[in-house]
Amino acid sequence: MRYLEECKYIWKNLVPKEGQSDNLQGELLRQVEKLRYEAQNNGNINWDSNFKFFCEFLQSSLYSSDAISGKEKAAVSDALQRIKSAGQVAYKFAEGEISDEELEDEFHHNDDLAYVGDDLYDLICEAIGSFYIKNKVPIPYEPNPDIYR
Repeated sequence: MRYLEECKYIWKNLVPKEGQSDNLQGELLRQVEKLRYEAQNNGNINWDSNFKFFCEFLQSSLYSSDAISGKEKAAVSDALQRIKSAGQVAYKFAEGEISDEELEDEFHHNDDLAYVGDDLYDLICEAIGSFYIKNKVPIPYEPNPDIYR
């Protein structure tokens, strides 16, 4: 990762041990790592509106920034769409809206329930690192009272 050191700094200094961050840089990294953990460690079994919000918030925040190029914005958007799509399938499966048979017939690989590779999450982290490089002073973030993750 090109911005690994920046992401380590953000994680150590701008992401709280618990709860949402009070700054945008920390909150962006916290959210993508919540998405990564849910997919890789839980198979998205707990997918809910909080994770959907994370995908949408990350996309809108990074897409509106001038810190990344148009090509990078498109890649981040595609990555978040892939992560969100898998989460929505996992949610529907957990809720019984998709049967085992439908899952087998319509979806043909494990990434349909949870994207577990690091590449998409790392790509988003790269964008957050780039965002941090252009915005080193913490940008205030008002925690969302509807988010409990």
